[in-house]
Amino acid sequence: MSSGTVFTRLNDFSQSSDGVYRQDEAAAFNYSDGEQSEHRLRSILESAQDLSSDSVELEQQIVDWPTEYHLSSTRANLLRGLNLEGVNTVLELGCGCGSISRYLGENDALEVDSVEGSAVRASLAALRCGDLPNVSISNGNFNTLQFPEAHYDLVLFVGVAEYAGRFSERESDEAALQDLLALAKRAIKPDGVVLIAIENRVGLKYAMGACEDHYGVPYIGLDNYPESTGIRTYSKVEWQSQIAQAGFDACHFAYPFPDYKIPNCIVSEHCSPDNLDLQQALRTNKSRDYLSSFDLGALESKLWSALASAGVLGDLANSFMLLLGQDKARLMKMMDFELRSYTVSDHAYLVETSAAPHAENDKQTIARQNHLKHLKRELEHHKQHAIELENQLGLITRSRGWQLLHKIRSLFGGS
Repeated sequence: MSSGTVFTRLNDFSQSSDGVYRQDEAAAFNYSDGEQSEHRLRSILESAQDLSSDSVELEQQIVDWPTEYHLSSTRANLLRGLNLEGVNTVLELGCGCGSISRYLGENDALEVDSVEGSAVRASLAALRCGDLPNVSISNGNFNTLQFPEAHYDLVLFVGVAEYAGRFSERESDEAALQDLLALAKRAIKPDGVVLIAIENRVGLKYAMGACEDHYGVPYIGLDNYPESTGIRTYSKVEWQSQIAQAGFDACHFAYPFPDYKIPNCIVSEHCSPDNLDLQQALRTNKSRDYLSSFDLGALESKLWSALASAGVLGDLANSFMLLLGQDKARLMKMMDFELRSYTVSDHAYLVETSAAPHAENDKQTIARQNHLKHLKRELEHHKQHAIELENQLGLITRSRGWQLLHKIRSLFGGS
C-alpha cells in the first residue's frame, strides 16, 4: 500500500483494496452514468491489456456515448497542446472514471491527486490508473475536504464547475461556484493555474435546438434555467464576471471544437479569424447532441465562419476551456499556441446510429419538446401574474386614499 500524498494524509485517508483513498465513513454522493454503463466499463477495464490514454484496444470497445466519453483517446486532446513545463503537482477535482487522470499520469514529472465524489466511479478511475504510481485516486465530496494551501501548480475542473450548486448547501448556483473558485485559488501556488472546461450556456448548437447536456431539454440553458436543480452553465460574459468576483487577476479563454468532451480542435482566444487552419477546422468539426439526433449540415460551417469573421466566435462556441491565475504571462506560456487540431474520428456506433431509424429518438424529442412547452407556459403564467400584480400596485399607489395615507404617515415621521 502507498503512503499517499500530502492531500490524502491531510484528510486521514487510507487506501482501500480497490486502490482508492477514502475516509472510514464517506458520505453518499448521488452521481452515476447508470449501473449498466458502469458495469460494462468495469468489465472492459479489468480485461484490457492496454489502459493508456491513446489505447486502440479501448477505442475498439466503444459502442455508445458513455463508452466513448470514458474510453476515447479524443478526451485527452483537451490537454495535449498545453505546455506543462514547470508543472509538478496537479489536483483534478471530479475525475470521473479516470480518462483525464490517465493522460496526466502518463507524464512521469507530474504528481496527480484526483478526487471523485462517486465511490463507483473512483474505483473505475483507480482501475484505469492502477499502473501509474504518480496518480492517487481519492473518493469524497471535495466541498467537505481539506486541501493543502499554495501546493499545486495546476488545478483542473473538467466537466465539474457546472455541478457546483448540486453538491453544495449554498443559496445559489453562483455562490457555490464562487466557493469552488475560492477552493482552487487557495490550493494553487502564487504562479499556479486553474483550468476549467465547461459548456457555454449560449453556445451555437444550443441556440440551434440541441438538448442542454444535463437537463436533456432544448433551450433551457438559453432560458437561464428557470427551474435549476443546482446544475448551471454560463456564458462568456457571465464567466468574466464570476472570475473578477473570485479575485483572479488573469484569465485566458480557449474554445474546444466541437466541444470540450470530444475536442478535435482547440482555438485560443488570440487566434486570427484569417488563420487558414481555423477555417479548415471549422469546416470539419460538427456539433453533436449526445441525447438526440442533431445535424446542421453544411449550414454549420458557414455559421462558424461568419461568427469568426465577425469576431464573436468565442461568445457562441459550444464550450470553453478557461485558464485562470494571477499572472497573464504564466497562462500564455501554458497555452503557447493559436490553434491545435487533431484527427477527427467517427466511431462505428455513430455511423450505425445515423443510418438507423430514429423512432425512439423521435419519441424522446417529442417528450422533451412537450416538457419545454410546459416550462414556457409556466414561465409565461408567472410573468403575466407579475405584470398583473405590478398594475394593481400602480393603481393602489396612485389612488387618493393611498396618497392621503402617505401624507399622514409623513407627518408622524413614517416613510
